[in-house]
Amino acid sequence: MARRDEIIVVRSIAESDLGIFSAHRLSATSKQRAIALTTPVARRLLSSRLFENGGGDMDLICLYGGYGNRELRSIGKVGKNWRLGGRKITANACGFLDSKDFVLLRSVGENDGDQPILMTFVGRQRERLLHAGIVASLADDFRDSVAMMSAGSDAFAALSAAFPAVPADLVVGVPLAEDDVIPRERVAGSDGR
Repeated sequence: MARRDEIIVVRSIAESDLGIFSAHRLSATSKQRAIALTTPVARRLLSSRLFENGGGDMDLICLYGGYGNRELRSIGKVGKNWRLGGRKITANACGFLDSKDFVLLRSVGENDGDQPILMTFVGRQRERLLHAGIVASLADDFRDSVAMMSAGSDAFAALSAAFPAVPADLVVGVPLAEDDVIPRERVAGSDGR
């Protein structure tokens, strides 16, 4: 198989995206549990097979603050819109995120579900310098609240320093199947910290 270049997608979080975080469920104006993606992002992120079929379940590793989670999350087309959905994200640290903060996705391009996607967040309250740097350096690259960088670009290199690739020990194996999930009360640090 030919080597696929990595991409980093930076999405400016909209008010309607906040429903994916449990910390925002009561106050969010939208109750959707999804982050909106654009068609150009879906086309570049997903393999042509998944794109033509309207998406699929992807192995997604979410890391933010002390929170880590790996599970299958859907990237799919709903009407004319693409969404990254799944269960709500329970990290308490996500309560500090707000609209105009950023979600970052790092993946191989044309992912067929064979490689995990790494997701993290950059907020004005907790990561103010990184947030300001993204705003300043990518201002001209945002289209419909999304910027996409490919490996080899200066912007990709700069973001890679703050947002490294999926650690090798996390790539090994597959995400837990729904039947294998450990009940929340038995998980260490189950308060989301």
